[in-house]
Amino acid sequence: MPGRIDLSNNASVRMISLNVDNLACAYLANLYIPIFTLDTEKVLRRYEVPNQISGLHFSMNKKNVIYAVDDSFGLHVFDVRTDTKKKHRLNPECENHNVVCTALSSNNEMIAVASSEFGGGILDVRGSRRREHHAHVISLYDARYPTDPITSYYYDQTKKSQLIFLLKWSQHQETMKRHKASVTSMEFYLNGNYLITGDNDGAIKSFDCSLRDEDNAIRWERWVKGPISKVGVINKRIVYGVSNRSEGTVFVDAKGSLEVLYGSVNNSADEPIVKHSKAFFKKPEWCVGLIKGVTDDIPLVAVHGVEKKKFISLTAMNQEGVRQDTPLLSYTGHTGEVKCMTATPNLLLTGGEDGKVVVQIANFKNPKFGEDNLPSHHRLTLRRGKLAEQADRGESGDSDSAGSDLDSDSNNPSTSAAASSSKSKSSSSSSKEKTEASSKPKKDEKEKKEKKEKKKDQPLISSAGASSSSTSKPTAESSSKSESDKKKEQKEKEKEKERKERKEKKEKGDQSSTSSTTAVASSSSSSSRHETKEERRARKEKEAAEEKAKLDAKLAAMTAEERKAWDEREKRRLAKLAETPEQRAERKQKAREERERIEKLEKEERRKKRREEKEAAAGASSSKKSKTE
Repeated sequence: MPGRIDLSNNASVRMISLNVDNLACAYLANLYIPIFTLDTEKVLRRYEVPNQISGLHFSMNKKNVIYAVDDSFGLHVFDVRTDTKKKHRLNPECENHNVVCTALSSNNEMIAVASSEFGGGILDVRGSRRREHHAHVISLYDARYPTDPITSYYYDQTKKSQLIFLLKWSQHQETMKRHKASVTSMEFYLNGNYLITGDNDGAIKSFDCSLRDEDNAIRWERWVKGPISKVGVINKRIVYGVSNRSEGTVFVDAKGSLEVLYGSVNNSADEPIVKHSKAFFKKPEWCVGLIKGVTDDIPLVAVHGVEKKKFISLTAMNQEGVRQDTPLLSYTGHTGEVKCMTATPNLLLTGGEDGKVVVQIANFKNPKFGEDNLPSHHRLTLRRGKLAEQADRGESGDSDSAGSDLDSDSNNPSTSAAASSSKSKSSSSSSKEKTEASSKPKKDEKEKKEKKEKKKDQPLISSAGASSSSTSKPTAESSSKSESDKKKEQKEKEKEKERKERKEKKEKGDQSSTSSTTAVASSSSSSSRHETKEERRARKEKEAAEEKAKLDAKLAAMTAEERKAWDEREKRRLAKLAETPEQRAERKQKAREERERIEKLEKEERRKKRREEKEAAAGASSSKKSKTE
């Protein structure tokens, strides 16, 4: 399934949406919406739209229907099966607004539209005659009749100015529940009623869309560092927000209580945010979003990379937001910036500035995970564990050295991975390489010190042949210089001690963090950094032998009937694996037709039963009448 789909040579991919049947659609910057399949990696058809699209969604119930909302409140509905399209006009409650982003509920009943004003006075049409400014509005529309909004949530500036003199601050809080900045991202929860949004000021809010009263609809609100580049929903309880493609904040929203799993969060907009989240991606790194993790200890996986480098990495994060040293997978990505991403339980799709869509498996339990034509993972050298702490202290950390290493490694992930695999032929050699790598910066520092001392000794030697009167001055100067040099050396020694202590603490923290994830790392196909091809082959053979022994024991305990049923299931499974994409599509079509035929027969049987019951009831009533007569 991993692959690359070329959609355009001169336009970037802005949005992607995917349905259950591996049918996907994307929005390109040149006002085209291509429809393509992931099975054959071919574009089926293209639709052209007159305006910029702000939201693109595949219908959940109707698999072949696509909803596209443009920036001028136009709703375009495309049916891929019948190749038809319709356009509806969404009537907003405020004028002079542009659509910024949209969201479609999982039950296909509601479309949320966020808009912002672009100039002029805003007319409130809720029965008031005065002109009021509602700069940022979230409107909810019924997907079946999307003409007039069900309700709207907005920040009312006039109410604030009127009530600030009449009410206390605690009572005035209700007027500040809506967004005061442009909404950048929004998504519905899996239940289809709750909505999570993020704006340019760093506000993350959750609304209960089943409540039409805008004062009571907001469930909770938190503030992080803005702007919010993406908000998302992982499962029924976990939601997240990414600030400026660099910091991740994760919330556990369950049973009416909100818990911050990790991140630097404030309860009000007035408090300044000083600290960084532990899920911190320091430049030149970036993070486009988060996806579901491997286990409870590793709940999330970051989709990230490095600027101007052609690769994407999937790195697991623990419950504190600290990333593992080695990515679960690194694969070739986009030549330019990654513009968007979408994820399902099985697949991860990213769209880039180069007009391509890269498809990768997101289910880490899938045996095909890791098929990226790279011999090993890409080696990222940024020290992730304490990036947030270093940024809070104002230290640069290892960003310069990391950037140089990335320049040498990330241009060609496959070559860097091959080099790392060739270096790690055995565990003893890997430990030696670690000690050598740690000793290199020390050697460089010593060489620099020796050069400085030589330069300082040169003027002293040149002044030795001069007269005694002239030598008195340089000797005094040299003595003063030597004192300053001693002070500098003392400071450098103190700095070296601090660095050593930090390294020791980091190694201890890495050992404790990696000890909980060794089982997951060993189960993945190529998650260990120093595992050679021979060791990997031997490990896989051993695992295959263990699985075969378990299967033999299971088959031996089966009866003849159970064994026969198991053989039939295995034949069907092997036949499915050997299918081509065309055969798979044909099989699905036949199964669909068979289901429709069975449904028709069941409907006819129900109708017959109803007729018989009606006839029997009519006969009984007629017999009663005859008896009474």
